[in-house]
Amino acid sequence: MRLCLRLCVFSLTLAVLHGCGGSDEIEKFQVTGTVTYQGKPIEKGSITFDPADNQGISAMGGIENGQYTAEVPPGEKIIRVSAVRVTDEKDEYGEAITETYIPAKWNQDSQLKKTVKPGEENKFDIALD
Repeated sequence: MRLCLRLCVFSLTLAVLHGCGGSDEIEKFQVTGTVTYQGKPIEKGSITFDPADNQGISAMGGIENGQYTAEVPPGEKIIRVSAVRVTDEKDEYGEAITETYIPAKWNQDSQLKKTVKPGEENKFDIALD
């Protein structure tokens, strides 16, 4: 009987403690769109959505053939785009050299902002000059 009572108290304690913890899951929404640079789709790269107020987490998605999809928390975001391309040059081992070609104003210095809204289609087509 005592063992049964102890097991019941232990089980009840675990249930209460489990229920007291908040969820660490952050609500995210699908964001899609296209990205072009100088009128051409970015073949391969990445797009980052940083919180405009520096609060919360960032989200990132891959860019393939000018298309991207990302799961992003709601709110105003600063959008940063990065991409590399292969040059005609080779390194000392004969491997192709790549270069980053998206200017800083669309990457680390970006001021491009969009707002991710719950319950809405979050489709952002981005044309970089």
